[in-house]
Amino acid sequence: MVKWFHSIGVIRVLKITIENAISNLPYYQNFIPLNYRKMIEESPGQFTVLGARSKDRYAGLIIAKKYKKASLMVINYLVASEWNKNTGLEEMFLYLLEDIASVEKIQHIHYEYSGERNEYFQYIGGLLRKNNWSSLRPSTFHYVLHRNAIVNELRYNNYFNSNHELIFFEWGLYPSNKRFEIIEGEEKWFPKNHSLFADAQEVDKSSLGVRLDGEVIGWFLIQRVDPQTIMVKSIYLKEEFRSNQNSTQLLIMGLMQALKLPNWQIMMLHIDDDNKQLQLFVDRVLRRAIQNKSVVYQSKKRVL
Repeated sequence: MVKWFHSIGVIRVLKITIENAISNLPYYQNFIPLNYRKMIEESPGQFTVLGARSKDRYAGLIIAKKYKKASLMVINYLVASEWNKNTGLEEMFLYLLEDIASVEKIQHIHYEYSGERNEYFQYIGGLLRKNNWSSLRPSTFHYVLHRNAIVNELRYNNYFNSNHELIFFEWGLYPSNKRFEIIEGEEKWFPKNHSLFADAQEVDKSSLGVRLDGEVIGWFLIQRVDPQTIMVKSIYLKEEFRSNQNSTQLLIMGLMQALKLPNWQIMMLHIDDDNKQLQLFVDRVLRRAIQNKSVVYQSKKRVL
């Protein structure tokens, strides 16, 4: 395994140069997807980005986001150019990333794959298993929904059993001096990927929180992606309150709240694989609103 040292910064193997892409951003920026480019520019310290090239010929890229508090690194993007696929570059990227995680004392690495279960899926899955990663398993379902269709479907499905003990409120009205109590719950009762404070882009002030007996137990978080698109960043309830009734009520109330926001036409909605109740509701009740549905698969490894 090739050891990575920040003082060196460049590895050359098989005539391919692997380097810190952030240090050579003018070369790699056109190969980094725009959404990641913006996040990297805003918070470069949260990302490890390795690029590969043969002289001036682009070969591949890997992007990983670091969650130091959770001792976690998540690989969001891994790609090799067409002329360099299945040659071992992806494996070298993974080797180097493990070394970086070890140096930075990060204990866990997750790899996320979004795409079809095709030949490349099988190749990456075999490569991961060969290097003692877990098998690729469904992690999150991504939906793209159309606003007008959501309105129509909710109009015909607006009867549901409400838990009248749940109190919904807008995050913009939640006292800032009480937010520290929620921050303390991160990695205790909710994971990092559902945090209100996980990235630089703030949630919309009209996002919903939900209380029970005065205690915050969950939320429906909305972010504006662009004038035409919003993203539901998180739908989350404390595990002990995650009944079918409560989960469905939170989703419906959140959708109704989102519909109050002006102009948008497209909603991106992410639901965890273990939240079968909401998956079933969206697939059944909002089926005519779904423009696209995709699956994110995840593999995990502990760095020794």
